[in-house]
Amino acid sequence: MTGRPRDPAVDEAIRHAAIQLVKEQGYRGLSMEGIAARSGVSKQTVYRRFRSKGEVVLEAMVGFAAVKLPTPDTGSLRGDLAELLTATFRSVQGVAGTLNRALATEAMQDEEFAQRVWQELISSRRGAVGELLARGRARGEVGHPDDEFLLDLIYAPLWYWLLFRVDRLTDAYAAQLTEAVCKAAA
Repeated sequence: MTGRPRDPAVDEAIRHAAIQLVKEQGYRGLSMEGIAARSGVSKQTVYRRFRSKGEVVLEAMVGFAAVKLPTPDTGSLRGDLAELLTATFRSVQGVAGTLNRALATEAMQDEEFAQRVWQELISSRRGAVGELLARGRARGEVGHPDDEFLLDLIYAPLWYWLLFRVDRLTDAYAAQLTEAVCKAAA
């Protein structure tokens, strides 16, 4: 005998509540009880869906990245990277940056959760940039043999500044990083 199917509206209400609470109180102020109260569901409903507030944030970020950070196709690696990095850097200036830092905090304390963050969020974002590199390679813009290295050139500075000085992630820095990666890629 199976139970009632999950209501996607409840899942969305929980994710939305978590994001709103982080905007208002920061990640430290986020609690499962607060999420339940804000979303209008019981604590049991929240806990049936998520083991921790980190899991709620992870699911919210996966959805955010899929919708707000699409894979651009401008016709050039330089244009694609510039568009993607600019959009990414702008997004982390707000609540997305806070949520990403929260995920990093949780991941450092829980290896299993770290694996989930990698698989569900980071790998998909690296995959998006991998698509840009593959298109650039097909156009003759990428000669470097190691895409993983090129991905690291992009994501290492992103996470470094996201964790320690998010204000450094500006449009100008996106342009500088784009140029550096394109030179390394050639």
